[in-house]
Amino acid sequence: MEIDSHKTIVGIIGGHSHNTNQQALSLAEKTGEQLAKLGITIACGGEDGIMEAICKGAKHCNGTTIAITKSNKKGDANRYVDYVIPTSLDLAFMNVLAWSSDAVIAFDGRFGTMCEIGLILDIGRPLVLLGKHELIHTEKIKVHNFVHLEEYSDENIQKAIDFVIQHISKNRS
Repeated sequence: MEIDSHKTIVGIIGGHSHNTNQQALSLAEKTGEQLAKLGITIACGGEDGIMEAICKGAKHCNGTTIAITKSNKKGDANRYVDYVIPTSLDLAFMNVLAWSSDAVIAFDGRFGTMCEIGLILDIGRPLVLLGKHELIHTEKIKVHNFVHLEEYSDENIQKAIDFVIQHISKNRS
């Protein structure tokens, strides 16, 4: 089943440069490229690290990127962002990001990423965890629209995208 990619937003969450790893950053950039090739818009917090990597990848393929920032300054978003939505909500910005996204892909991060994951699971959005996520016991998460793909691989990028597209389609039918 196909989805209307012109209306689809996939949220991306993950760590800043200082609390993620190079494998996750590389995977995020490649994921941004693949989502952009499908015409899927990316929304994220818009800062550095995973957020910058995903946006950079999307821009390589002429994708559309949105930053929903926790600050009130458009200038806080990275240079690969097309549209900046400053919320002035500090950590509550993640509510806007979670509810605005049709599905979410989470890369390695730390406590902020864990908060976002909890919120996304709570509201029932499709969620893929890509990478180790060593702070979370994912085997205890028992919901139908969740998957954890631990290995950093191109194959898992495609599995993650297929998963979110499948679950977005189910939610729309």
